Amino acid sequence: MEIDFKQVLLQLINFGILVFVFGKFMFRPILKILDARSKKIAEGQIAAESSLKAAAEAEKKQAARLAEASKKASVILAEAKAESKKQGAELLKDAKAVVTVELDKQKEAFQRELDKMEEALKGRLANMVVETTKKVLADSLRPSDLKAITAKEIAKLK
Repeated sequence: MEIDFKQVLLQLINFGILVFVFGKFMFRPILKILDARSKKIAEGQIAAESSLKAAAEAEKKQAARLAEASKKASVILAEAKAESKKQGAELLKDAKAVVTVELDKQKEAFQRELDKMEEALKGRLANMVVETTKKVLADSLRPSDLKAITAKEIAKLK
């Protein structure tokens, strides 16, 4: 096998022309497209990072607002609890006063009723004593003694 230098030289020239043509018309446009794409990707990454930073900042602001709202809600809740306790105490005080007044009225009414019953019982007791005494005396006294005692008592009353 022999090497033909002429053919090798022609092959090298062909190869050089192909490299030149491909470099000029294919590789450079492809490299330009790849560079442009790389730049777009880099810009996209920068935009994404700035968006992430903005989102993180917005999240921090939102968290701060939420914390502030939570504090305000706690203060409002505490005030509402204090106010409700105050109103509850006032209502309880008013209710106790009303109950005390009503209880006093009931006690007075009960005492009046008790006094009326006591008077009625005294009258009934007096009548029962008189009736019992009459029965006892009627059995043990003679009618003439009974008339004498009755006359004597009537005289005392006059």
